Amino acid sequence: MPVIITKNNVDYYLVPAPLVSFNKQVYNNIGRPGFGTDFSVSLQGTLVQTHGNPYFAAGSGGVYNSSTAWTTTPDVEAAEITDVSGVDRLNATIKKQELIRNLFSNPVISGVAKPVKITIKGWDAGINAGSGIVFYGFVDDVAFDSEGRWANPGGYTINLRNTTFLSSANGLFSNGNENLSTSSGYFISNVTETFDIQEDGRTTLVFASSGSGRKIQQINKTYTINRSITAVGSPVYDTNGSYLNNLAPWQQASGFIYSYLGVGSGVTSGFNTIKNSGLIALQQNQSYKPANFVYQESIDREAGTYSLTETYTLYSGGFPVIENINISQDVADNGVNTVNIQGTIQGLNTVDGFSYVNNAYLNADSYFTGVIDTGIPCTAYYYARGVLRDYNNPSNIPWLHPRPLSQSIARDFNAGTISYTYNFDDRPANLVPGAITESIQINDTYPGELFSVTPVIGRSQPVLQYLNSRSEYKRSLSISLTMAQTGNPSFGSTNANGEIVSDSATRRGILQRMFLTEKPSISQTSALNDIFQAANPVNDPNFTVASGKCFHSAPTENWDARTRNYSYNIEWTYERR
Repeated sequence: MPVIITKNNVDYYLVPAPLVSFNKQVYNNIGRPGFGTDFSVSLQGTLVQTHGNPYFAAGSGGVYNSSTAWTTTPDVEAAEITDVSGVDRLNATIKKQELIRNLFSNPVISGVAKPVKITIKGWDAGINAGSGIVFYGFVDDVAFDSEGRWANPGGYTINLRNTTFLSSANGLFSNGNENLSTSSGYFISNVTETFDIQEDGRTTLVFASSGSGRKIQQINKTYTINRSITAVGSPVYDTNGSYLNNLAPWQQASGFIYSYLGVGSGVTSGFNTIKNSGLIALQQNQSYKPANFVYQESIDREAGTYSLTETYTLYSGGFPVIENINISQDVADNGVNTVNIQGTIQGLNTVDGFSYVNNAYLNADSYFTGVIDTGIPCTAYYYARGVLRDYNNPSNIPWLHPRPLSQSIARDFNAGTISYTYNFDDRPANLVPGAITESIQINDTYPGELFSVTPVIGRSQPVLQYLNSRSEYKRSLSISLTMAQTGNPSFGSTNANGEIVSDSATRRGILQRMFLTEKPSISQTSALNDIFQAANPVNDPNFTVASGKCFHSAPTENWDARTRNYSYNIEWTYERR
């Protein structure tokens, strides 16, 4: 039985054939038994100065490291090289050892050591037959015994290691089918995986119903999960001595991790994180979903290792956001209630594999526009109503104007946050539809005594004389409004500077709409007439105006189409019965 070493496409036969021993190392973890296999191969041979390969050729001046110096026929096992005399045995020993050491040195190509091809088979199978055991192995050590004293036959030991067999006599160990890693398609010698779960410190709010019934139903915790997996790849070679599938050990490790986690293989949504994490309570509670995935990979080419760490957040609720709300109520001395709502919406990144489904900002914006900023009244209004209290009558929920006094919105696209502030108060309901602010004032002037003032020369003060009569009644009405913009205004054709560049007729129509049609006395005639009639002394239920004895001054109004500020003033003079 020869042991054939192939280097540079040349076969070298070790004769006498060394004894071969195998050690199969199965890699196990308690939680993941039998995930990989390596093999150790030991060649225990005898170096004979007068027999076998490599041989000391008489008269040749030494041992030749060439295809002609290594016989490839069975005759070498019996043939004696008689020319090796006693004085040549030391020289033969040194040269044979050097040749064996050279044979079992891993070739280096482009700075990378390559394995040695080992073939173990019988002579009767033919030197070119495919039977036997064939593998690529790395040389760990070469040792020569001292018992032969460099003149007599002495032993040597070659230790090699390999991950797979290229072929075997019965085909049982070919193509890596003895290595347990073939179940995943990748070859590894070590794998570790850890999970860490901790409370995030933030909470998600779950509201019941909507509109006026929108109240906090649940306050749920959020969790941060850290998961790390590290694998050590094995060097596996094809029949040409190159890495199998061009995968270096660290790539074998990364392939195993990617296959295990489902990355890049069509498996979506969170890499089976919850499924494999052992978080039983969260696994059973299907309301928890993963988001905010952050991945960190580490590659050590020399050690053949690949590590992937994923950190993510588990949240519950209908939207991948975490909302923080602060509500404060202020009651002034005059009894006016003011409620301030400050909220921050932290969007969470949702992913599918390594691609975004939506990033944090888009999720925050979807929640803000779909849940919070939904017109008038908005959701923040119901937040305010939920905390508003009448401290004189706790069972009563006081009136709160649905249109906020002020509101502000801040967007941080990078951080994925939207912050909002709403201020509400209990001012009366609007009298004019579409008005953002209203100021309606009535000023009454009551009759006073009429008297004459007559200056007198030499007197320190004038003479006052009562005329036995009184002045007239007067009432003035003052209306000040700020009107909201009506929908999306049309300004016709505009240029890059925002200037109207439409034709004259179109421009005139736009101006007439802004200056005239949208003026509240035109657009809200009915509401303004109601205010006028309510303030008119003739309709005052507290007194009666003498028939035909009520006169009003010329009404004045002012409309600023740009600022949308409007004012109206009128004064009545009347006589009571």
